[in-house]
Amino acid sequence: MEFNFIYNIEERDKELFFGPLTDKDFFVEIQKGWTMANIVYDVGIFNSLTQARKNGFGDKIPFGFTDRKVGKLKTRITILNWSK
Repeated sequence: MEFNFIYNIEERDKELFFGPLTDKDFFVEIQKGWTMANIVYDVGIFNSLTQARKNGFGDKIPFGFTDRKVGKLKTRITILNWSK
């Protein structure tokens, strides 16, 4: 599975970083104050924010473009964050 998260970007940046977009592509808008724990919880890797933090995902969302595989099922999480 793949999940795309975006924060503070312009529409034209989506295609630049994620390649040609199709109808199957969807993006989750990162909310202000979120950490990596919110992201891995949102995609269902952990059952709670507390569990996600205890497993090392309590840090800030990295600036720029991030592409990671997380969890036992190697869920792909792609993040585009232009907010410092």
